[in-house]
Amino acid sequence: MLRSIDVVMIGLLLGGAAFTFKVKHDSEVAIEKVTKLQNEIKTEQESLDILKADWSLLTDPKRLQVLVERYQGQLGIEQLDPQAIGTIAEIPVKPPQLPDPDKGDIASLIEAEPDNNLKTGTVDSGASQ
Repeated sequence: MLRSIDVVMIGLLLGGAAFTFKVKHDSEVAIEKVTKLQNEIKTEQESLDILKADWSLLTDPKRLQVLVERYQGQLGIEQLDPQAIGTIAEIPVKPPQLPDPDKGDIASLIEAEPDNNLKTGTVDSGASQ
């Protein structure tokens, strides 16, 4: 006859086998999902590469120049005069580099003399006239 320890051991053995089967099945499902996602990522990367190639073809300056010359009459496109945009003298001067307060340069920032000739985006009120 079976002793109670034999019944407990058989139950533990069956429980362990069921748990092992469940873990194996779950891992196979997870591996399938990962494989599917990797394939989708590869497909999307290939699609991006194709789109980038198309974009570089569509924005090629030589191609655009040919299209402009071909359809200039229909589109009413005129040659742009560089002076219409502005001159080099109108480009603002880069402001001086301020010390970085995070590096301990705060003392030199406080002691620095203000530059009254520095132009800002504010409107001159005319008070200094």
